[in-house]
Parts: sequence; structure tokens; C-alpha cells
Amino acid sequence: MIELPVDQVRALITGAEADLRDFHSLAGTWAEQHLPTHAAAVTAALARALDLELTE
Repeated sequence: MIELPVDQVRALITGAEADLRDFHSLAGTWAEQHLPTHAAAVTAALARALDLELTE
């Protein structure tokens, strides 16, 4: 068992969410370079798979 204070758990979750958004951004850049005609669909599918709420 690992015990953590609630504020530390919240910080870890916030960091994980930021990492997922950063990954999505990098994947979008990759898709634009390598799959330009499908980049929007690929990044949208990835956002759904990662359960991201994106603001643009």
C-alpha cells in the first residue's frame, strides 16, 4: 500500500493529464508531417482514446 496526501495525488494526476496533452500535441505534429490527409482524424481518434478534453 502506498499512502499519499490528497494534495499530492491531485498534483500527480494534474501532471499525468499534462503529459497526455503534450503527447497528443506531439502526435498531432507527427501526423501532420507523415499523414497529412488523415492528421485531423488520427488526432481526434487519439484524443477520444486518451479521453482528453481539448480546447483549441
